[in-house]
Amino acid sequence: MTESELRQLADAASQVLRPHIERSEPLRRAIALIGKWLCEEADRVAGPAPAAVEQIATTETPIAPSPAETAQPEPEPASPPPIPSPAPSIEPKMQLATIPKTLPVSSAIVPLKLGDAVVHLPLTGTTEELGRARASASDVSVDDEVDGVGSIAPSDIDLALVEKRCRLKAASCRLFIQRRAAAADLDAEREVLERLNDMIAKAKAMEKCFLWVFWRNQPQPADLILRQIADCYDAQADAVALVRRVDAVADGRRAEEEEFAFHLLAEANSALRVALADTWLSDDDRDQAETHVWLRRETAERRVFIERHMTADDPADPANAADLRTRIGALGKRLDEREAAAKKVKNALGQIRYHAGQLTKGRPEEAPAHWTKIADAVKRLEGMGVSTTDRRIAEAVGSAAAAAWPGPSAGSEFMADVIARALALKSEAGKPDPKRPNGDEREWSPSVLGVRELLRGKRMVIIGGERNAEAVQRLTQAFELKDAEWVELTEHGPGTPMRAPIYRPDTAVVIVIIKLTGHLHSEEAREYAAAAGKPCVMLSGGYNPERVAAEIMKQASARLK
Repeated sequence: MTESELRQLADAASQVLRPHIERSEPLRRAIALIGKWLCEEADRVAGPAPAAVEQIATTETPIAPSPAETAQPEPEPASPPPIPSPAPSIEPKMQLATIPKTLPVSSAIVPLKLGDAVVHLPLTGTTEELGRARASASDVSVDDEVDGVGSIAPSDIDLALVEKRCRLKAASCRLFIQRRAAAADLDAEREVLERLNDMIAKAKAMEKCFLWVFWRNQPQPADLILRQIADCYDAQADAVALVRRVDAVADGRRAEEEEFAFHLLAEANSALRVALADTWLSDDDRDQAETHVWLRRETAERRVFIERHMTADDPADPANAADLRTRIGALGKRLDEREAAAKKVKNALGQIRYHAGQLTKGRPEEAPAHWTKIADAVKRLEGMGVSTTDRRIAEAVGSAAAAAWPGPSAGSEFMADVIARALALKSEAGKPDPKRPNGDEREWSPSVLGVRELLRGKRMVIIGGERNAEAVQRLTQAFELKDAEWVELTEHGPGTPMRAPIYRPDTAVVIVIIKLTGHLHSEEAREYAAAAGKPCVMLSGGYNPERVAAEIMKQASARLK
């Protein structure tokens, strides 16, 4: 078979196989391995020729005679043999075969890395050319194993960047639909192409952002599928933004919404994975994969159990993306309302504090107006669910102003409770409070106040890392503890130092900071606490009083009560 015929055969086979190769990843791998084996066999057979080359009979045609061969003069005819006489038969004359200077044309499937995606391309060429292509592909594979989606380090995941990339990918899918529609209108197409180039520039400015829908060498899904993928990208971006917002809440109340937000993120992430199955992408989308890795890590550390959509055999329906976004928005609206309510409480307390201050340094004739303002603020707080006996109100009024109260007036009888509570703090006024630094006007959440009632005068044992004196002081003050004993353990040392503090009669609760404690020590703390009959609270996030209070209320409030 001539070289031209070999090329025609390779092209014909490529045309027949290409549609099947594009649809089937197992077939691509199989053909690539077969091609690799054939190329290696060809290399082995066509390797450096030894001094003595295999002989081929003159009746056979050389594989690819060189020009030097064809230019050799014909050998002179041999002398005619003598008159026939008995003699042994002679083998036909053999001719040396020369190694071809050009290797045979072959074809192979070689991976090409594009952004965070890998495209498998059928290539044709000589064995040497395909060898270089495979070598380049091997380099890509090594890089992909180190930096690719398959080995994402959870600590390297930036949810803010994931949200931005998802928004851009959603917009790119919708822009591609517009580009298809504008194909017959030159002006419309020009405007779409300008926006497309701007979008690509934004993607290049982001870290590891690949807009796969603009890759011209692959067929893109139908418009209906692209719209669904865009909705799923937006749903994941919405869910990521919601989780980031819940995490940003400073007080312990975020625990009330954390689990719900994680469920929504799991559903959005699963729906995106299912939707992307209809694209030409053969590898996981980076933003879908990074979000899944982050979610698995955080749910494990925070001990949040997600029932649905965390495995491939429990997929979410991408067709529900619009409803999912509505549910995410509803939770966001509740957070808005909570923040607005907290702001109103803060403003009302500020008003009480201001007018109480004016009572102590203003003119006597102005006092009735200030008391009216204080009563109005207390009434608003009561309407927002803040009791008149709340410590925050009493501290805002202060014992000095309370001592000057003229008595109840019509419609403000509720002020008697406020004044009584404020006067109860009078003994503390002007004295150094060992449980509260000077000028500390911290307004604790209901979670902290509730835990304070459960732990006041008792001991807390803390397990995890090195002792943080400032944190110990904050926890002691916030919960009015007898002591917060922080047990320091070495990484590979025994856990026995925590046993005695846990077994003390006045120890009420054991706190284990997961990120600062080894797995073995965490389990030992659980066992000691269970044997001593003490609740053990696993703390996945920070250890400020609000966070600690939220986890105690969530994991141990029933036992403490």
